Amino acid sequence: MKTYKNFVSLQRRCITLIEIMIVMFLIALITGVVAYNYRGALDEGKAFKTKAGIERLQTILNLAVADNPDIQLSGGGWKTIIENSPLVSNHRALTKDGWGVDYIVNYDSQTGNVAVRSEKLDAYEAAHPHSMFKK
Repeated sequence: MKTYKNFVSLQRRCITLIEIMIVMFLIALITGVVAYNYRGALDEGKAFKTKAGIERLQTILNLAVADNPDIQLSGGGWKTIIENSPLVSNHRALTKDGWGVDYIVNYDSQTGNVAVRSEKLDAYEAAHPHSMFKK
């Protein structure tokens, strides 16, 4: 009789172990799917941050050009304007895009147009034509 009880007890443990293994496999599978989708969401977030940064940077630089049309924006001159602007609380965050790369600022002194762009955003938009943040 003792042997039969031990066998039943052992059989119940094996079924429980198999159930736990199946549950662990399902959790790992769901985690993998969520992590894969989360990566895309991170890239979308970087694109959103970059687009917002470009708009803000253009606004601040256009205000600086309107105030002083002879201002120098070429090279790193635009960074100096951002550092000294009272409209910017964290100038280091505004000079870099969502991927941590400096923006490219082009200024046409004849027309007074300021163009800000990000190479990483351009590459992201080319690779993801159905992005929510496409131009």
